[in-house]
Amino acid sequence: MARRKGKDLISQLPDDILLHILSMVRYKEAVRTAAVSRRWKHLHTKLPAVSFIMSVLGAQGSSLSTQSRQRVDSMARTLRRRCAGPDRHTVKRLCLAYRKDVPMECRYADEFIALAAASSLQLFLNCPKNLRNDDAGPWSLHLPAATACLSMESCWYSVRPPHVHGPGASALKSLTFKDSFMVLHPGYLQDTAFPSLEELHISGCTLSGSIEITSATMPRLKHLRIADVSGVSLGTATAIAVLADELTTLRVSCHDGGKPDPPSSHEMLCVETLFRASFTEYSYFRLRAPKLRVFDWRCCYAKEVRVDAVGRHLSDVVIELFAGRLPRCYNEAKRFLQMEDCDKLMNDVLQGIMPGRWKYVQRYIYTDR
Repeated sequence: MARRKGKDLISQLPDDILLHILSMVRYKEAVRTAAVSRRWKHLHTKLPAVSFIMSVLGAQGSSLSTQSRQRVDSMARTLRRRCAGPDRHTVKRLCLAYRKDVPMECRYADEFIALAAASSLQLFLNCPKNLRNDDAGPWSLHLPAATACLSMESCWYSVRPPHVHGPGASALKSLTFKDSFMVLHPGYLQDTAFPSLEELHISGCTLSGSIEITSATMPRLKHLRIADVSGVSLGTATAIAVLADELTTLRVSCHDGGKPDPPSSHEMLCVETLFRASFTEYSYFRLRAPKLRVFDWRCCYAKEVRVDAVGRHLSDVVIELFAGRLPRCYNEAKRFLQMEDCDKLMNDVLQGIMPGRWKYVQRYIYTDR
């Protein structure tokens, strides 16, 4: 008796379920499913997320370790076909990985961003580590009007943050520097206006000087997160001023390079770098946010904290401080953060966010490790 051929039950599923399945694999593999059958031929053109990796430095033994015009041309044809068809408005998230030192890849990246007009744009920027003056040079990023969320990540300090322009600069609602090696220079956040920006996340960046985040350029900013943002060296004065009239949430944390160790613990020395201090220490932190509701400060140390106004909306306050031995490189002397330093910082913060309410407090209790 002949064996009965099984039915293709998966292909009979609705489009939304098949698209959900395809979304769990890499975009390159999703495109290849077009060869399965006529049912699958155009499914990948409806995926909400499109990801193109042009080339990545350090991927030894991989085809991505070198630039390839042929590979990038194939990506361009794929996106052009999709954006010329009836599904041209279905790209919701565009992810691009490319090298800032390869003009061909930069040109295609600009074209992909314009073609997709995605509401969410994620950029992973690469460049060699032996550039002159460790600087990949200034560059600009033209955002379509549809772009509401922008996230950037770099693999090396040479890549500067871009000058953001175009209709998307006015429409952008969320901006993220995600776990990047980017160096934020003084004035960068004041040079470009983001009139619609509501969320700003700065994570893992390095400050070459002081920065200001103000309502002058971000009048609608409501949520600000600063995580593991350090100075380029211990001797660099890095002050942060947050003067935001509409800000409701502020979260500042420095667990990476900012948390002292118990004096009795085994000391692990940090690897010396030319672009990042071994310990995060702000020379000054100023806050003015009359509509602030959430104040979350963890493992950050500033020599001086000044809180001008937070109003009566404050409902959640978290302050986490640790005394102990500070992280250091092999060529740096041992330093300690004393309880007296934590007491002063705690007092400055509390007196600022709740003026008059902590006048008679003489003792603070710190959570043990």
